[in-house]
Amino acid sequence: MKRLFAITILSALLALPAAAQTSTASLGGRIWNSNGPVEGATVVAIHTQTNTQYYASTDSRGWYQLLDMLPGGPYTVRIHYFEYKPLTVRDLYLFVGQNSLVDADIEAGETYVRRDEAATSMRIGEALVGGEVNISPLDYNLIGQRTYTSVPFDVRQEASLYGASMLQTTPVGSNRFHGSAYGYYCPSLSEFSEATASPSSDILSPSQENARSTDYHSPCSTVGLTLAAPLAGDDYQFFAGLQYDGAFGLSGSGRLDARFDESNHLDITGGRIPGTEAWGSAGLTSSLLDGHASNRLQAGWYGNADSGQFLASDDFTYSSGRQRMLFGLQFAHQNFSALDSAANRFDFYLQDAVRFGRRLTVAAGVRFCFPFTFSPRVSAYYDVLGNGSVVLRGGVAVYGRHGQSSTWKNLAAVDVRLPADFIFSVEGVYAQEWERLFIISSRNRLQTYHELTARLERYFADNLWAAASYSLNDGIFSNKVVGGFSYKAEYLGRFATSFSFLYRGYSFVDNESPASFSWMNNLEVRVSQDIGFTAVGRDHCLQLTAYAVRSAQGTQFLAGLRYLL
Repeated sequence: MKRLFAITILSALLALPAAAQTSTASLGGRIWNSNGPVEGATVVAIHTQTNTQYYASTDSRGWYQLLDMLPGGPYTVRIHYFEYKPLTVRDLYLFVGQNSLVDADIEAGETYVRRDEAATSMRIGEALVGGEVNISPLDYNLIGQRTYTSVPFDVRQEASLYGASMLQTTPVGSNRFHGSAYGYYCPSLSEFSEATASPSSDILSPSQENARSTDYHSPCSTVGLTLAAPLAGDDYQFFAGLQYDGAFGLSGSGRLDARFDESNHLDITGGRIPGTEAWGSAGLTSSLLDGHASNRLQAGWYGNADSGQFLASDDFTYSSGRQRMLFGLQFAHQNFSALDSAANRFDFYLQDAVRFGRRLTVAAGVRFCFPFTFSPRVSAYYDVLGNGSVVLRGGVAVYGRHGQSSTWKNLAAVDVRLPADFIFSVEGVYAQEWERLFIISSRNRLQTYHELTARLERYFADNLWAAASYSLNDGIFSNKVVGGFSYKAEYLGRFATSFSFLYRGYSFVDNESPASFSWMNNLEVRVSQDIGFTAVGRDHCLQLTAYAVRSAQGTQFLAGLRYLL
C-alpha cells in the first residue's frame, strides 16, 4: 500500500544511473550493559521475505556492522548474549544506499532504532510525486523501493544545484510462491475547460494554455502479472513482473538473486520502461575478513536505440565496528547514435564514516573525476539525547566535473520524534552554482538557491502512514505543499479496506513573466477492498480498487480488479 506513493515510472528512468552505483543497504549499532560495552554478542538480521540471514558479533567496544544487505524488508533483528534475555526488533525496513542503526542496552532490555548520517534525508516534499494524469499508478508493482536524497553526501552519488539523487531497486523474490494478476480500466480524460481550470484552483501556465485545445486522452486499460518464487530452495529466488498499458505499451522488470554460500551473492536485474528505454544490471557481492569487509562488483546499462549508458563499478567496504570505510572506482561510457558521438568517464572515490560514542557520526569523503576535478563532502549526525528522539544533522559538499559548472551545497536539519511514532523535521538547504570549479567570487557565481522544508511524517506502521510537508524556495516552484495518508483496516479475518489520499500543491512562476503567480493543485484518492478466501490448500485474495486523479490537465478515474495468490 505504501508503495502507491512512489515516484512515477519516468522518474525511475532518471534514477537508473544512480541505482547502478549503489543498490544495497547496511545495518550497524552498539550493544552495552551496566558494565559498559558488550563483546561477543551475536546479532542476526533476517529478511523475512526471502529468509536471507546476516550475522555479526560485537567487538571489544560493543560495535557490530552488517554490510551489503538487501534493501526493503521487513527484517527481524535478534540480539543474543549468554544469560541475558534475547532482544528482538521486528518490521525493520532498510533503505537503499543508507545505513540504519539498532543499538541495545541488553541488560535493561531496551533497543533504539534510527537511521544514520545526514545523507538519509528523504525529502517528502519531493519524493511523493504520485501517479500523474494518464500515467498508470500501477508501476509500484514493478518497483521495489525508491529513495530520494536531497543532498547526497555519499560519494557514490552525484547531484546538481536543485538536487538530488534518486535510487531505485526492483522487487526481490520470496521464500514462498506468490503472485498477482490485475486489470484496470480508465475512461477518457476530460478535456480542458473553464470548469477544470477555475481561477481559484488549477490556473494554467502559458504552456498549458497552448495545450488547452489539443490535450485529450482516449480511454485506456492496463493489465499485468507478477510472480515471486524460490528456485532450488531459498538460495535462489526470482521476481518477474509484466504490465501492458494501452497508452504506453509494454513494460516489465525482473530480478534473480542467487546465494552460492554465506559469503557470495549474485543479483541480476533488468526491465523495460514504457516507450523504448530498457535497462539491465548485475552485481556480485563477496563477504570478506569474517564479515568485516565486502566487495561489490557491478555493471549496468540503460538506454534506447538512439543513446545508452554503460556503468561499471567496484566498491570495497571495510567495517571495524564504529568505523566504516569505502573505496571504489567507476567507469561510464555513454553513446549518442543520433549525434554519432560518445563519451567516457572514470571516477575514483573514498569515504570514511566514524561513530564517536553513541551519539555522533561524522562522514568525510571525496570523489575524484578525470580529467582531474574532485568533489569533497563532509556530513555529521548527532543524536542529542542518545535515544533517537532529537537528531541534528548537516553537511557540506561540492559537486563538479571538468568542463561543467560546479555546485556548493549546504544542509542543516533537526529531526524530532513525537508521540504515536511521528517525526517532525525542519531542513534548510543553501547552494551556489559556479561557472568555474572552486573559484568563489561574485563574478564567477551563476546563481544561488535557498530552500526551507518542514515536514511531519509517520512511517507505515500499524497499517497507518501519514505525511505533510511545506517547502519554501527561490526556484520556479517557490512554494510546495504535500500531504497525505494511507490506512488499512483488517477485520473478520478475511477482509481489509484500504484508503489513501495525497495532495500536492505548488506555486508556479513563469520565467518570461516573473510577476505572474499561479497555484497548481493535484489530488489523488485510492480505495480498495480485499476479500480473502482459501482454495486448494492456499490463501487467495480478490482486491477491488478505485483510483481518482485530479490535476490541471483534468480528472482521471481508474477502476480495477486484482487477484493475489
